[in-house]
Amino acid sequence: MRPYKCMDLKLNGKTALVTGGSAGIGRAIAALLASEGVKVAICGRRQERLDAVSEELRRSTGNQVLTYRADVTVPADIDRLVSEAQEDLGGFDILVNNAGTGIYKPFLDVADDELVHGMQMNFFSMFRVSQRVVPWMVQQGGGTIVNVSGISGSSVLDAPFFSTCTGPAKAAEDRFTKALAMEFGPSNIRVNGVAPGRINAPERFGRWQDSIANAADAEMQVQELKKEWGRRIVLPEHRWGEVDEIASLVAFAASPVCGFLTGTILVADGGETHD
Repeated sequence: MRPYKCMDLKLNGKTALVTGGSAGIGRAIAALLASEGVKVAICGRRQERLDAVSEELRRSTGNQVLTYRADVTVPADIDRLVSEAQEDLGGFDILVNNAGTGIYKPFLDVADDELVHGMQMNFFSMFRVSQRVVPWMVQQGGGTIVNVSGISGSSVLDAPFFSTCTGPAKAAEDRFTKALAMEFGPSNIRVNGVAPGRINAPERFGRWQDSIANAADAEMQVQELKKEWGRRIVLPEHRWGEVDEIASLVAFAASPVCGFLTGTILVADGGETHD
């Protein structure tokens, strides 16, 4: 038996593109990859937020994070993003499709434009970015893709945050992950998914508050719902997950130490969906 040693993710010197990397889980992923010596590029819709994150990560990791203002629901923006990032990075070892959104409304209240936006921001952006990055990975002899989805793709959320809109989009992401892994495994491209459960992310709570129609006590309602949902988590104190914990799982899945892992959806939900 070989002696155990500290794990080296073997990411130093790699390149990565992270969509939706200016906040929440995406920002945590970018920070961890940069701290591991990865040359990271992130995109987002707000330049001021991108600039702030880039400076913060430069100070905390010692590495420069490249930023690109892009709306991943717009194909022309994706074309420009991938072209510029490829030129600046010199190639794509890792793609993390993290950009996404949630629409939490009863089925009959979902407007058509919300349905379209939800599919564009979640599944369509993942498909389109991958379709533009994969040829570069094939050309260079391989790469790794990690798609961040969510447990609503396989589990139904309770009222008032119904998932008839977001859940099917997340389910499409998971199916896409498996199909892409099958097609491009022979090209040495590994594709895996990470499905987070209840994660402490301020922007998510903000969307939930907005979904409670102008309620004066919306913040209190969100905190009560957070406590109620937490009872399903089997970990001590029914705690919710942290963005750094999801980032660690993404980095692990993207690393060469997971060279035999592909076509798998890694669920990180504190045991909530164990049944």
